[in-house]
Amino acid sequence: MSQLDPVSFKTVLEYLVMINEQSYSGIGRQLHITPQQFSDWIKKRRPIPQERLQALANYFGIDGAVFVDNNNFVEPLTPLKKVDIHITLLDQKVALLQEEGAEAEDIGPYIEKKQKLLEERAGQNRLAKIAAALQLNDERTNRILDYVIHELQSGRGKELETKLNKGDEQQ
Repeated sequence: MSQLDPVSFKTVLEYLVMINEQSYSGIGRQLHITPQQFSDWIKKRRPIPQERLQALANYFGIDGAVFVDNNNFVEPLTPLKKVDIHITLLDQKVALLQEEGAEAEDIGPYIEKKQKLLEERAGQNRLAKIAAALQLNDERTNRILDYVIHELQSGRGKELETKLNKGDEQQ
């Protein structure tokens, strides 16, 4: 894995540091955070105190809720979190360009990229739902999922859709 491969980053905080091309020590100096504090947060040894969380949120320009769970421990970097971060950053870029009076043709590529990310988010949400269904380890659910996947892979998606539509009409 390359050093910049996002998969190698385990937490949202690590990823934000990387995409902002910063170092823990550089951010720490600016925000008066010790390297030990950063290390403890990233390794989930301790939660991020609220005042530090707010400072990090302000620094990165992202809502602090993206960083942490309900107990203020750093969140793992999931494909869905990564997409959400990129959507937020694109929104910020578009807002800045609009504020500066940029032309629509300059803003267009960012809006197109956001649309692709929204589609990716929908796919990631779908994958998360399937994973949750599989974790139930229910034999009936597994058989249904296997059947649907087999039908789709066999090119019978239209037939499945017809069955779904008939089921919707009967309800």
